[in-house]
Amino acid sequence: MATRSLLSRPFDLVVVIFFLTHIPITVFIDSQAVLPRAWYADGAAKMLDWYLKTYGDPLIKSNPPWFRVLVWNEILLQLPFFFIGAYAFATGKKWIRQPALVYGVSTATTLLPILGELAFGPANPGVRRLELILFYVPYLLVPLALAVRMLFVEDIFPQKLRRPVSRKRA
Repeated sequence: MATRSLLSRPFDLVVVIFFLTHIPITVFIDSQAVLPRAWYADGAAKMLDWYLKTYGDPLIKSNPPWFRVLVWNEILLQLPFFFIGAYAFATGKKWIRQPALVYGVSTATTLLPILGELAFGPANPGVRRLELILFYVPYLLVPLALAVRMLFVEDIFPQKLRRPVSRKRA
């Protein structure tokens, strides 16, 4: 029996959209923290400049070594997974359970020092802390929810909608 339509699986739809939107963010924005600026189209460089001017993200501005390591992790490990994950969740491939669990746990873990730095790091002029934290929080919550689902939901892609069992009256 085939897996239900993606439109009838709202969590999976959110995950697919999350992965697909994260691809251009990784390629055109986040990777600028570790790759030469000359490699980027003018539009991508200007987008990053706008983001920094608007939000004053201290991590991208100061670009500490630990942050660069996390960006390399995003490029080398997460970026390929975004394609694999989008395909697997769109088509209901059950083999994605362990890779999605690993992705969810590792990504949620990487967001802890990022959010900690944004919340408790030294205040910089022009930093919009609350907005930055709210901007980063989905990158914690979606992977965390994904990990919880992979860990605790037995049938991650049920073929039929579960309906309450009705008892026949005699």
